Amino acid sequence: MLKAQLDTHLNTFHLNLDLTADGGQTTVLLGESGAGKSTVLRLLAGLLHPERGCITLDGVTYFDSEKRISVPPQARPFGYVFQDYTLFPHLSVFENVAFGLRAQRMPRGTIRQRVGEALEQVRLVGYDARRPAQLSGGQQQRVAIARALALHPQLLLLDEPLAALDVQTRREVRQELRQILSHAGITTVMVTHQHLEALLFGQRILVLDHGSVIQEGSQQNLLQYPRSSYVAELVGMNFFRGQILYCETDALCTIRVYGNGGEGVEVSAALEEHARAQTPGIGEEAFVVVDPRSITLYATHPDSSARNVFHGEIVQLLRLGASTGNGGEYDGRVRVSILLDGSADSTPLTAEITEASANRMDLHEGKSLYAAFKATEARAYT
Repeated sequence: MLKAQLDTHLNTFHLNLDLTADGGQTTVLLGESGAGKSTVLRLLAGLLHPERGCITLDGVTYFDSEKRISVPPQARPFGYVFQDYTLFPHLSVFENVAFGLRAQRMPRGTIRQRVGEALEQVRLVGYDARRPAQLSGGQQQRVAIARALALHPQLLLLDEPLAALDVQTRREVRQELRQILSHAGITTVMVTHQHLEALLFGQRILVLDHGSVIQEGSQQNLLQYPRSSYVAELVGMNFFRGQILYCETDALCTIRVYGNGGEGVEVSAALEEHARAQTPGIGEEAFVVVDPRSITLYATHPDSSARNVFHGEIVQLLRLGASTGNGGEYDGRVRVSILLDGSADSTPLTAEITEASANRMDLHEGKSLYAAFKATEARAYT
């Protein structure tokens, strides 16, 4: 098991987090550019040193600021796969994979055996003599992973391992990489800004923002219970955060959402079963998520049973698919982002409707309209 406490400053950037990664599993660090993901990997690898903290793997300490322990990078049993793979173009596949082993002055027979095993793990047997320029992007990625695996690392660090691939190749290589990691059984920390890759690879996911962990948990935890607008956006849901005003029943509550100041808006939502069991109190913090497809748009105030009716202005229209006319029907969909009156929040409410509906309502940026959804379509949890 990997345990790390990292606290450091890089110019004006402050990174402060605790990281635990279970043995033999893949832990994913997810976040936008500048969140501190790659910095964490460099700190773990020893390429950077935190001002305060400690790093231990399976009970062995590799860094401890208080005890003044700092094992150099080359002495740590860690494998590191960089975003751009950093393969040597003038060396063959065999020599690229053998590079770290030769640096450790291993016997020639051991090098030959380990390189062969690593190439077999990544399904590149027979590619020994090829140069990187003779390989596809996916094959180059596998060479970089083989080079790391040949060192028999106790910890594997992957920095955006699919980012250098084009979209089509990335799609093909994902499953291959999952199989490689599964069969290798090495404790792995992987960095990505793609939420799909985080969900595919991570047995545990840590979401980073400005150097701090804002949420961590399993794939299901992130999908079901986002605790920030960033995570909710990644999984395609509208997100509200506020305080419970009152509960009409044990299953239906009204929550005031303040946003960034202002009078705020009130949202009625159905409490998740686990939240009902805890009987949340007045003033307690609560989160609400709403599927964009559950929101209906109206040109005038609706005469409906929906408990949540808001007025706002369209700030963005995004067409998700091309429209094709078959008897006047459309298969395209449109995401409509609406800045609500009184929310004083920079995060708009997003509805997803058919392109036919958008055209019929003559929707465009700057247009005012009403958005409504039922309380039973909004999911609240504490």
